[in-house]
Amino acid sequence: MGAIVAVRTQSVVVSDRTTWWHVLLETDEGLVGAGEATHENVADGFATRLQAAASRLIGHKLAECMTPVGALSTGNFEQRTIHSALSQAVCDLKGQRQDVPVRRVLGAAIRGVVVPLYANINRASRDRSAEAFAKNAAAAAKEGFNAIKIAAFDDLKPETCGTQEGRDLIDRGLERLTAVAEAATGVDVMVDCHWRFTPLEARSLVPALKEIGVKWLECPLRETEDHIADLVQLRKLANDAGIRLCGLETFGGWGDVAPFVTAGAYDVVMPDVKHAGSLKTIVELADRAAEHQVAVSLHNPTGPLAHFFSEQLAAALDNGERLEIQWRESPLFFELTDPPPTVSGGVCRASDRPGLGASLKTLAEAAPVTSTAGDTALATPKREANQ
Repeated sequence: MGAIVAVRTQSVVVSDRTTWWHVLLETDEGLVGAGEATHENVADGFATRLQAAASRLIGHKLAECMTPVGALSTGNFEQRTIHSALSQAVCDLKGQRQDVPVRRVLGAAIRGVVVPLYANINRASRDRSAEAFAKNAAAAAKEGFNAIKIAAFDDLKPETCGTQEGRDLIDRGLERLTAVAEAATGVDVMVDCHWRFTPLEARSLVPALKEIGVKWLECPLRETEDHIADLVQLRKLANDAGIRLCGLETFGGWGDVAPFVTAGAYDVVMPDVKHAGSLKTIVELADRAAEHQVAVSLHNPTGPLAHFFSEQLAAALDNGERLEIQWRESPLFFELTDPPPTVSGGVCRASDRPGLGASLKTLAEAAPVTSTAGDTALATPKREANQ
């Protein structure tokens, strides 16, 4: 008993920028476990590859069902993303069978159930003016968030950083950050740079960020090993300005992040439950990073399934770091699961319910569960035109 008998994938179109990808595993006991495989720049055939990987679990008991796809902690990004979704669904099923939440499946005691959050208001800010960012920052602060993150430097590239065009884009980004800081007084301002800077321009940016009051500088440089020395230098400069340097959101397990952590490149590393390879991989990474006084703050800018798993993992880590949440990109975030995520006063509470603690409402709208790789079911919930 407790074997996988059927699988299904589904996609949910959330906005012109975002599609949430899900995988669902059903056991011979009628339990359904869910995982999220959302990522940007989805390549052609991703649904087929996701379905095929999930289908390899059919016939395997939960205790052994990860064997057919390997225990990934390294590998290419898509492979890790697919494996991560399967790992989530398996942990969900194991928790349901054991009648314990996912964090107990990972070996954590019931503690740290209140998880602090920070609001990523970037995708909700479709109007990219400083005034629109300020309006959203004020709204998020009013809801109780004491930390707010934006990606301020639209269209900037390392290749144009030192040009007049690049300087103009940097100035525009600093205007957005200033507006956020002024609109949300007392809130920690965080900036995600999406690897847009050169080492020289990143160092030049730090004094301006200090003046604004920015506390978190994320992914300023392309994260290749030839930039580690630059990151180490930038970290010291940022720390002297009261800013933490953070990154590695697209990386896998300890083997991937170790060169950066052991060299002292970052204050905070940001594994993602959707991309690290497995939930257990992140627990192991956090233990190893702590030996080097490097913190783990989970990257979590997507759908409700990833949020539920992230809050379970954050509670398991119990390290006091804030968890990212995608603020108001779509009302579907609170409509797709039963029960919906619970967010209040800038915190969430990790569910004590078995497994993930929630199920996808869209199961009834999707095609019947199938057991063959070729029968991928794609489900898009009905949405109002203005969403």
